[in-house]
Amino acid sequence: MTEHPGTSRPMGRARIDRAVGKAPLPERAATAVIRNGRQEPRPVFVDPSGARRRRVRRAAYAVGVLLLLVLLALWLSQFLGAAHPPVSG
Repeated sequence: MTEHPGTSRPMGRARIDRAVGKAPLPERAATAVIRNGRQEPRPVFVDPSGARRRRVRRAAYAVGVLLLLVLLALWLSQFLGAAHPPVSG
């Protein structure tokens, strides 16, 4: 090691060698949490007919239309003018 001029810390050089072999891919690496080789459990919510998706999509459209109608009603109420109390007398 040599000292760099102007500093009192010794400066060194890192030794870089050729890499030998291959590192395992992260998805194939053995961990303590997930063990390789075990079959993954089947999904819990499987709907091959697509009925649930259609139902959820229709419900989302219904909520969207309802919100649009409420927004339209609020928008129209702004243009129709203010409500006036009845004149008594």
